[in-house]
This record gives sequence, C-alpha cells and structure tokens, in this order.
Amino acid sequence: MDQHRPFRWARRVEQEKIRRLYETDARGIVDEELIDDAGYAMLARCESILIATRASFGDVMCKQCRASIKRDIRDTGTLVCAACGWTTTWREYHESYRRRQLHGGAATPAFEAFVRDWPLARTPRDKLLTIDRLVHACHVSMQHGVASRPAAVNLIEGTMREVMKFLDDLAYSDRSTPGLEASRQQWRESMREGARWWAARAKQKQRL
Repeated sequence: MDQHRPFRWARRVEQEKIRRLYETDARGIVDEELIDDAGYAMLARCESILIATRASFGDVMCKQCRASIKRDIRDTGTLVCAACGWTTTWREYHESYRRRQLHGGAATPAFEAFVRDWPLARTPRDKLLTIDRLVHACHVSMQHGVASRPAAVNLIEGTMREVMKFLDDLAYSDRSTPGLEASRQQWRESMREGARWWAARAKQKQRL
C-alpha cells in the first residue's frame, strides 16, 4: 500500500460501558461524561460500519483525505484517490475489514440515523434517547417482516449469544430518564419475535 497509511477501524463498544450507562440512569444519576464516552464510542463504530458497507458497494473512502473513490464492484485491482494520490489494492482494503462485523446489512439505516442524530443531541436526556434508539434498533433487525441476524453484534463486543443475553438483561433493567421506559415494551416484543425466529431456525437446521 502506497504511503504506508494503516487501516484503522473503530472497535465494537464494550458491554460494560453500556451496562454502566443504564445502571447509572436507573439510579437517577446523570453522568454526562459516561454518556459522552458511550455515545462517541458508538459514533466511531457506526462511522466505521458505514465506511466499510459503502466500500463493499463500490464507494471506497480514501484513508488519507477521506475523498470518495468509485470502484466497479467487479474490479479487484488497484484503487487510486484522484484527490491526493493515495493508493491501495481492493484486496488489501477488503481484508482490512473482513470478519470484523463491519457490514451494516439491513441495519444500515439505524447506523446512519445515529451518525445523523448524535451531533444534534444537546442535553443528556436527548443523548440517552439517541443511544437507546440505536441499541434498540440493533437488537433484532427486521426486513420484510422477517427477523434477521441481530445487528447488535456489529455494535457491541461479544459473541452473538453473549450480546443477546446482554440485551435481554438491558431490556428488563430499570430506567429513569423520561422516554426510555416508553421503549421498553417495544424492545421486549422485538426480543420475543427474535427469539421465536431463532428457535424456528434452530429446529429447521436440526431437521436438515
């Protein structure tokens, strides 16, 4: 790769950071530093997800100047940034994010919404609601009425089983910020729908 600029992708957000955020809220404590810490970690991860997802569809972001490099998705050759001259190969670019849970899939709109909404959230309450909407949206992605792979594994550290257990605990935790409690029933219903879908899928695999 020309200019030896390394590929850096934001890590998934630590479960403990999100857990402390909800536990603090349940105690009626407004910890603005913790809210910002969790929110900006999610923002960085969402931005990485969107960059990788767009690259897979032919819109590659230059790692040096962030300009757009258009790529024919059938072309696996060299990428050259017309703006600054940075170069790499598509294979190297793709390998840098492959198997890192960075393709947004059906949940891409949720990641886009967070990147759009987080900078507009001014108060601690608005920031908490923005975080909660993202975590909720990523719990079970729905497409055409069918539950798909939970996008929370793109956002939160852990295996799929660990992340689903973590979200289950969050859904039944206490919340004090106005607006968070209102989302609880919807979140629980999403959980039940996802659990039914995954159970049916497991039975189908056993039959095969």
